[in-house]
Amino acid sequence: MAGSIPAQATSLSYQIYFFVAKCSVVCYNIDISVERVNYMYKYYIRIFNILLIIVLLLSNIAYAGVSEKPASQHVTRKEEPASTILTAENRVNDDIVVGLLKTEEETYPHELGLSQNVYEMFNNFRVKIVLIDYNKIISLKKIQTESLNLAKQDETLAKKLTLDRIKVEVAQFIKEHKINRIFIPGNYYNLHSEPFPTTPCRQLVTEAIVKVIDDNPAIHLLGICGGLQGIMNAKGIEVVSVANLVSDEEKQRSHLKSAPNPQKEDVPLQQIKIIPNSRLAELVAKFLIPNENGWFSTYFPDAHSGAVSNTPENRRKLELLGYKVAAFSSGGVIEAIEDKHGNIYFQSHPEALVVKSDKNLYLSNHKERQVSTLVAIAIINDFLYRA
Repeated sequence: MAGSIPAQATSLSYQIYFFVAKCSVVCYNIDISVERVNYMYKYYIRIFNILLIIVLLLSNIAYAGVSEKPASQHVTRKEEPASTILTAENRVNDDIVVGLLKTEEETYPHELGLSQNVYEMFNNFRVKIVLIDYNKIISLKKIQTESLNLAKQDETLAKKLTLDRIKVEVAQFIKEHKINRIFIPGNYYNLHSEPFPTTPCRQLVTEAIVKVIDDNPAIHLLGICGGLQGIMNAKGIEVVSVANLVSDEEKQRSHLKSAPNPQKEDVPLQQIKIIPNSRLAELVAKFLIPNENGWFSTYFPDAHSGAVSNTPENRRKLELLGYKVAAFSSGGVIEAIEDKHGNIYFQSHPEALVVKSDKNLYLSNHKERQVSTLVAIAIINDFLYRA
């Protein structure tokens, strides 16, 4: 057999195919060249991918926990107060209670609509949901006044007392409602700049949640977009404008390509490159084929103007705190971070694909969106059901 072995020969699928071809030569005395193997391999891999998508679609519709009702029969429910546990109509898993951080008063554009869609998404997974209203779960002014009086007007001590009191109240709320999963969304929520900076209550509650989970690592945490930024800020990790990380204006705009509503149908998607040997890589390996270097690529909606700084100093700080970068954008912006407890936080919006999974899975001319939706479903499933 003449010719040279191509780069993809390192992949398992190519090695299997090449082995079969060699067996054909030995057993049947077929005259076949490496070039011919490569030519046939292209068709083999196309057929393999088509079959893979069919199998994944059939197996993961049930795996997604999608409601059996058609979309036209879904009933919009009226929201309950923050202290009320909201459940699906039937077959609810009582062992899983998701705390969804949001507020009844819209602070950011699309906040209520996007949060309601996330609530419906978790309903489809048949788990209980508790609304953690960051404007109601604590009485910030009262806590600050009482802390200042206890500290005898010492502002530094008063700030510490305020943070401690907020953590106690948030921990009590979580315990009372038996919350064991917490989802912190984004939605125009930025730590670094106007026009929609963080609100005091939201960030203080986020910081309290992070401390509670440090003490109770069995509680799963998923932060999305501004949720990731809030978690990182609570740990003292630097969050900056994307413009500080990427000089090319077109690449800057690519991180807002799904704005203003990442849950909208057919929004453009951002390529996410997943680092080999990360927990996220293990999670997506059942759906994606790695490149020759072991990296996986998927595509999620992206709508953020801030991101975790990727300077060497900030990266070292992440590692010292037990975090690992799990994914980058094509421009080098950090898109996913893992912690030592198995939680994965995303700068992009995998949940947005799950919200529209009933449509995304049936877009036959959008293979990338189909497979990425399956990946996103696996991420939510891992958040909910991993041990």
